[in-house]
Amino acid sequence: MPLAPLDQVSINHLQLGAESSEAGRAPLVFVHGLATSLAFWMPTVQHLAEDRPMVLFDLRGHGRSTMPAGGYTPARMADDLEDLLDRLRIPSAVVVGHSFGGSVALHFACRRPERVSRLILADARLRLLQPRQSPSDWPHWATLQERLERLGIVVGEDEPEGGYRILTEMARLQVRAIDTQETIPRWLAGFYGGGTSTYAAARWLELLETTSAWRDITGPESISEEDLRGLEMPTLAVYGEISPVLPTAEALRALWPRLVFRSVPGAGHFFPLSQAALFAGLMHEFLEGP
Repeated sequence: MPLAPLDQVSINHLQLGAESSEAGRAPLVFVHGLATSLAFWMPTVQHLAEDRPMVLFDLRGHGRSTMPAGGYTPARMADDLEDLLDRLRIPSAVVVGHSFGGSVALHFACRRPERVSRLILADARLRLLQPRQSPSDWPHWATLQERLERLGIVVGEDEPEGGYRILTEMARLQVRAIDTQETIPRWLAGFYGGGTSTYAAARWLELLETTSAWRDITGPESISEEDLRGLEMPTLAVYGEISPVLPTAEALRALWPRLVFRSVPGAGHFFPLSQAALFAGLMHEFLEGP
């Protein structure tokens, strides 16, 4: 996969499907969340038609992209997205973002709305709309807490960034398992990202230890509710029924009465992996609609 040399970072990316010039359709551009890579989207894209061009890429500091010392705010990563689209000569795209990648997508849409023909958010969280992500507020926390504690992972129920803390502790567990031959429970691998590699876990830990990433991703966002209200492109928001980021979904629905909202029954945060065919079907329905 090629590396696109951008300003201060090189971005690993992959182009799939038809050529943009042949398809006559805006490409789908996928933005993954924290602690994973473009591989997160592989189950989803396998269920999408090959006649639509698609671009998958690793966020800075993730996957095979380079890891500069700073620049991990969603606004800066939105700049990376714009620079990549420029390099690939893509004037406008359907932008698909999961989790933190949804925040990146929303920052890009607010700053360059003319370059986003449609927007698809998959369990996206905006700190602007959901400042805290405390486990005590999660629909499934009691069950998850018991399972985590059996593995020696203790996270306070009032931890303001409980999701990121759990990602980090599970990354440590996954990296340690290589040396100790521990078996990672299937449910935990699914929460972490459904088969996310040890390489991705190690990269996440390196990112937190050697860069400004933690400060950047937990700091104030640079868009406002007024910016969000101004967005007019068709938008689909898909959230898991027991997702920890449902407060963001509820706030977006209040801001955008025209928002197309879909809930995935029984699903948590990582349904693009666990229910990829269903998610791809919802995407297809939305893309073929008015």
